Amino acid sequence: MAQSGTQGDRVTLKDVADRAGVSLATASKVMNGRADVRQATRETVAQAARDLGYHPKRRESDRRRSALIHFDTLTSPYSLQVLEGAEQAAHRAGVDLMVISGDQTPSGLSRAWMVEAAARGVEGVVLVTTPIGSQHARWSRDLNLPLIAIDPVSIAPDVDGIVTISATNWEGGSVAVQHLLDLGHERIGVLAGPADSVPARQRVQGYHSALGQVGIAVDSTLVEHSSFSYEDGQRGAERLLSLPEPPTAIFAVADTLAVGALREARQHGIDVPEDLSVVSFDDTMIAQWTHPQLTAVRQPLFSMGQVAIERLLALSADPGLFAHPFKLETQLIERESAAPGRSTHSER
Repeated sequence: MAQSGTQGDRVTLKDVADRAGVSLATASKVMNGRADVRQATRETVAQAARDLGYHPKRRESDRRRSALIHFDTLTSPYSLQVLEGAEQAAHRAGVDLMVISGDQTPSGLSRAWMVEAAARGVEGVVLVTTPIGSQHARWSRDLNLPLIAIDPVSIAPDVDGIVTISATNWEGGSVAVQHLLDLGHERIGVLAGPADSVPARQRVQGYHSALGQVGIAVDSTLVEHSSFSYEDGQRGAERLLSLPEPPTAIFAVADTLAVGALREARQHGIDVPEDLSVVSFDDTMIAQWTHPQLTAVRQPLFSMGQVAIERLLALSADPGLFAHPFKLETQLIERESAAPGRSTHSER
């Protein structure tokens, strides 16, 4: 077996090639994410590199480092605020930030896409609201391509080695509903977002917990699942407000859903917050553009983008860093869209 350290204590690519039993050219192809290498060979070389602690030496011609951030869509206020934080962190670190949206990756986060990203020589990839599976962690290791996931809509339980960044979704959902309970509301509807979204599901679990703590049973007719879109917020609110006993308050797990609810309430002739209170989650810029302004749980989206880039660059510099999850705190911001419930008004 070849010994490492042919140049002092630094492990070279030739050491990796010798350990893996392949040519130097083949080892170079694997390290550069080339697709024309068999999977078994790729895994052998990647394992040899890990065993030896090999870190590719950056070429002198690489004048600027770069990172890639992938969004499912760039049309939402959520995405724009995450991007703003990521861009500022990249600028501060002297790193170019490449931005890709879902319509540019129609096949999803495939191995071929990750090979192409690695071939660009990026420090790593930040994935925003993207489903993550164990295969992505494996490809990340094989390609020496760090992955950071912000608010993954789903993540397999056996995923290891991918840093996740999110907010305290459960706690935020609980605080939002507790605020409505404190205002005297007991019949609280929830625009719950996609049933398979991890962040949305955690916020709804907070809703369940807050109700359970005061002994209110969850009424399934008050839980409306949909996408995060404004249109679905309007449709969900229409169904809730058309119930024989409609809710006196609505908790929306995203600002876009809450804006749809405000529009539907207006079309029903329902005054917010006099007749219906609405509390949302995210606190993007649109929360202050509505009439009335939305009471919302603030998710630190700007900070999430910043932390993602900072952790990505740290992992790129030292792949041995422990990939633990980050949860950033949420905060309830009280504005104009929530008020005491109708029963409270009647007691005055």
